Order: sequence, then structure tokens, then C-alpha cells
Amino acid sequence: MPRTISTCSFGSAPLIPEPLLRQHKCFIPGDTRFRAAARLRQSLWREEQGLPAGLHRPRGNRILPHLPLGSTLQPADAARGLNFLSPSVNAFVRRSLVLREEGAMVHYERLHRNLLSSEPLTYNLFVPLALNLDLATSTLRQLLPAFVHQVTGIRFETSPGRHNARYLADGTAFDAALSIITPDGEPATVFIEVKYSEGCTGPAATHRSRYDEASRQAALHHDPDSSALRSTMLEQFWRLHLLAQLAVRHSVTPRAHLLVLYPQLNRRVRSATRLYAAELSDPTGSSPAVTGFSALTLETFVAALAQAGGGAEAVYLHHRYLNLQPVLDLVLAEPTTPDRDPPPAGTPLLLPPPSSAATSAEAVAAPIVPSPNDKAGPSRRQRQRPTATTTAPSSGATARQPVRRLKGEAAVPAPRTSARSPAPRQTQEVR
Repeated sequence: MPRTISTCSFGSAPLIPEPLLRQHKCFIPGDTRFRAAARLRQSLWREEQGLPAGLHRPRGNRILPHLPLGSTLQPADAARGLNFLSPSVNAFVRRSLVLREEGAMVHYERLHRNLLSSEPLTYNLFVPLALNLDLATSTLRQLLPAFVHQVTGIRFETSPGRHNARYLADGTAFDAALSIITPDGEPATVFIEVKYSEGCTGPAATHRSRYDEASRQAALHHDPDSSALRSTMLEQFWRLHLLAQLAVRHSVTPRAHLLVLYPQLNRRVRSATRLYAAELSDPTGSSPAVTGFSALTLETFVAALAQAGGGAEAVYLHHRYLNLQPVLDLVLAEPTTPDRDPPPAGTPLLLPPPSSAATSAEAVAAPIVPSPNDKAGPSRRQRQRPTATTTAPSSGATARQPVRRLKGEAAVPAPRTSARSPAPRQTQEVR
């Protein structure tokens, strides 16, 4: 396998100093550690292509002036299809948008201009397979050998029944769906959900009683009424899995499997998919009546694509989306940052010293601000928080106080980084 698509040699995304992000027009308050690194990677890729940065309004506020954002394209470059792997992929996307399903939610700006979005990534992953079903078959056989014998077709932004009361009646849809033949010779469907920089922290879809009813009918989970399934971190996987199972129930497809793809270094999605799998009574879908669930890394997908003969596509995908070595090299080339400088993006925020009357305090939330135009849909972000303690004198006694966020909690931002203001929790329907 070419060295350019080898597995990442470091275990976490690089921490990037704020001045470096600002230098490359990539500083977005609220970016997770991985998202900050992925955003900078997209900006560096854009610079490699000799393309100028696009513009955005901070936090989507129409009152604020447009500012450059390194992870976006200018409208003219977006119109040329430069967010896509090749002219043939761009032509396929144009055709698919013209022929898209009724009610399909397509965000033109995000799809064409946002380099960080998982929407164009989905097309860059699967259009080469849609144009070459032999390549698709060889790739998917490696990924799901017990389920896929042959791929016969691929469609995008698809749902068996948007706003249909027999399904979820909420517009939930899959990024892609692969029509296949199983090793037993039976037609089936692999439904696809692609993640890139998302963190599984919302906004979540507005809860409906139909979800509860469908969850009990599907019988996919140890406890169909579990509060964990309804959490911001897991609710989208829950809805998608229910939708896939309903497609089987209503004979849209005889069998189904839900496959989630995500970057190896996106630890939040990795944790969320593992937690969701633990809720399932039969994650492999050993019975034909049960829709299975798998979560694989994009690195695994790209390696399978290369092995199947899609070497050029695999090199592009790895270089643009997965290779963070250029980001790490850029960070290491910077002079040492003094302690008084702003903390790197993604670093947990420290509490100010406790008052003399305080004994112990819990962390309070600093909201995660969704990045402009990124695929946020009903996605789902939940911070994983390390813990640490510090001691400070308090009325002659020593008080231990958490200074980093605990799971389910958040920290009071230090004064230097408190420009973000709390935003109300949003709810919306997801594609």
C-alpha cells in the first residue's frame, strides 16, 4: 500500500495555538481539538491549490461583516466544482441535485463552498464507486464481507419515507445508500452516515413520540426506552438505525445494515458509536429481520479503496482529509509559546482561583459554538472531558476544586477566552 495512505502515526489531533489558527484564518471559538486541526488542514489544502479563502459571517450573524475563513472557497471557485475530487465527480453531483428525491435537504453553500463539511466528503467518497460498481463491490466486500457480495447501485441523500407517518415523520435521511446482493444472493441495502469534524453534540432533532413507538417496535436495543438513546450524543444514530429497520419492516429492502464512517482521530464520534453499539442487542444483525450496525474509520475505507484499485482516489482522500502531518509540522515549526499566550484550541479551560468563601465548585458550561456552514444537522456533539484538581487556600483550609470539565459538565472559561456567550440549546429536524 502506498506510504501516502498509511495509518496515522500519532494518536490524537495536534493542539494548535490560537495565533497560528488566526494566521491561517481558521480560528473559530468552540472548535473541538480535532475540528480545529481538520479546519487548518483544509485551509492548507486550499492554499496548495492556489485558491483564496472564502468569506463568512461570524456565528452566522447577518449584522456582522464578512470575514475571511480559510476552510471555505470563494463563490467562483465553488461554482467550478473545486470542492470535489474531479470534474467527473462534480458533474455527477450536479446531475444528482437536479434529480434528487422530493424533500431532500441539500445545502448548496455547504456542499460547494465548505471544505470542512462532510456533505462534499460523502460525494468524494462514494461517487467514484457509483461510477464504477466493480470498484464499489471490491471495496465494500472488504469492509462488510459477511454482508456484501456485490454492489448494484448507489444513491445519495436518501430516505425511504420523508415526513411519512409510517416511518419517523421528521425528514431524517441517510447520506448515501448502497443497493447490494448479499453472499446468500438476497437483495439488501447498506445505509451510510459519514462524519468528518462533527462532535456528536447537537443540535438534536426535536423529540417525537413516534421515536418512542418505533424504538419499541424495532426491538433493536437492550432497552428501547433508554435515556442514553435519546441523549444528544446518540440520538442521531438511534433515529437512523430505526429508519433503516423501518425500511425492512415496510419491505423497501429485504435486509439492511447501517454503516457509520468517521476519521480515526475524531475521538468524539468514535466514543459515540461505541456507546451506541453497546445499547444494541444484536449489533451484527445476525438475523435477517434485524438491521446490523457498524462503525469504521475513514482510514479503513480509504485503505480498502486503494486495495480495490482506486489508488488515485485513495491518495486524494487521504491527503486532503486524513493526513494531519502537515498540520503537526506547521505547529512544531512555530517558536515556543509563552505561558501568557492564549491556550491552544481545544484545550479545556481552567477555572479562576476560588473565593475565600468557596469550598468546592462544579464546572459550568461554556457552550460549543457550531462552526459556520459545517454539517451540523441533527448531529450531535458531546465533549469528553479529562479531570484534574488543584488546591487553593480558603479561610485557612485547603479546598480541592475541579479545574477541568467532567463528563456532562463544563468549565467556567478563563477571562482570556470568555468572549463566547452562552447560546440557547437549539432543536431542529435533521436531514
